[in-house]
Amino acid sequence: MEKRRFTAEEKYRILEEGRAVGGSIAEVCRRHQISTALFYYWDKQTKQASMEVLKGNGNGRRKDSKVLHLQEKIQRMRSVISEITEENLTLKKRLVD
Repeated sequence: MEKRRFTAEEKYRILEEGRAVGGSIAEVCRRHQISTALFYYWDKQTKQASMEVLKGNGNGRRKDSKVLHLQEKIQRMRSVISEITEENLTLKKRLVD
């Protein structure tokens, strides 16, 4: 039996359906042919992701250490390029004079 893959939108819709007032999570799970354990796993993931967004930098994005490292590396490279360009212009002026 092949595992069914759910999109993020499908998971969200199923979670909302299960959270609806008067709805039965067991019934929703049967209707979508998923286990209640999977439903609660998705619910836990959703709550954890929500907390990460709320802890973020205010715009809904959280920069991880790799992104910060790459931004620092880019800044260092720009600084080196700037220094080399300035040195190159100075040398050209000396040659022309």
